[in-house]
Amino acid sequence: MAHTARKKDEKKEFFDPPDVLEKKVEQLAQWIRESKHMIAFTGAGISTAAGIPDFRSGMDTKLSTGPGVWELKAKGVATRDTKHKVTVAVKALPTPTHMMIVKLQQEGILKCCISQNTDGLHRRSGLPREALAELHGNTNLEVCKKCGREYLRDFRVRNAKRVKDHRTGRKCDNPNCQGILRDTIINFGEDLPDSELTRGTEEGEVADLCLAMGSSLTVTPAADIPECVAERGEKLVIVNLQKTPLHSMAALCIHAKCEEVSTMVMEKLGLPIPEFRLKRRVFIKVTQSTKGPSEEQVSLSIEGQDMYGFYFSFLTGVTVSVGERPQQLQEPFFIRFPWRASAGASSDEMKAQLTFHFQGHYGEPPLDKELIIKKGVKDMQLKLLLIYNPETREWSVEDDVAAAVVPTASIKKLTLKDK
Repeated sequence: MAHTARKKDEKKEFFDPPDVLEKKVEQLAQWIRESKHMIAFTGAGISTAAGIPDFRSGMDTKLSTGPGVWELKAKGVATRDTKHKVTVAVKALPTPTHMMIVKLQQEGILKCCISQNTDGLHRRSGLPREALAELHGNTNLEVCKKCGREYLRDFRVRNAKRVKDHRTGRKCDNPNCQGILRDTIINFGEDLPDSELTRGTEEGEVADLCLAMGSSLTVTPAADIPECVAERGEKLVIVNLQKTPLHSMAALCIHAKCEEVSTMVMEKLGLPIPEFRLKRRVFIKVTQSTKGPSEEQVSLSIEGQDMYGFYFSFLTGVTVSVGERPQQLQEPFFIRFPWRASAGASSDEMKAQLTFHFQGHYGEPPLDKELIIKKGVKDMQLKLLLIYNPETREWSVEDDVAAAVVPTASIKKLTLKDK
């Protein structure tokens, strides 16, 4: 909060000269090559390149996002200068640092990323859920405290007015539960989630290299994790513009912007930083049952997931056209999955045109998909991987053979009649 804004000398930013930076990054690259159990510890500083302001940067910061959020509040400044380049988290693109972490994890080098960030960019980048510990929550994630089911949304889930009221106003879609959903944001004075903190602590206890990037390392118990690595005599590397309380314990301190260091170190490792692609999974299930001597009752359900099998609400609606009769399937909160429609099939096959409508944070256009449903086929399941290029603003669609189906949530029935 505003009272946690740092003192003037603590806000001073340092920049290593090019030759010094080169040597430090070379050393970091060598340690990454030699590591057996590398972890990353990330803070708000890795997301400033995406246009998301940090919290503690001073009024004279060199960051394009400008002063930190709490710094502005501490100074009584209500409006950010228009010269600062900022964006809301749901519209932000993962940075080179986010994508570096994805690549290092894919290569088996990075074992876990422990993050203090709540902006959701790590999950959006494609980092697997099992390789991520989000200590302070995720603005796009809500959870049922009754059954533990997670719901990932393509919008900010928190809407409570009071700081310690985490209810979102939505309920669990599990028909056997229907518990109250709560956002996952951790505010000051609140306990960190046991599972995330335990995972992060366990990783810190076995890591031989901890790369801490963009964090002031002042907020505990999160900052205890990189400190633990240093206390065990293992390598702690800090990448941050400001000095931190753990600088004296670190094996190496690099003063440069995170995205610059990420680009340099990957070049030295000979590994490309992947280009970001927005990936969504859609499961389409068609069920047929006999309605009459010459007619089948066809039910269609559509379900969304993220890349790793978690429920994910990323559509605002689906238009289903059977023959000449379109039907818009849309929920008031844009979150309930799956949708279901029914139609009588009077011929050997029925064509259904589906049009998916998205939140559009990256300008995603609607996507069309034609279904051909053959009469007599009782069950058909189609698994699609939707890949969006934010630069070209184009979708590509692949059959998702690697997908795993999770139990279907509760639904509302909508009916379509074929002429």
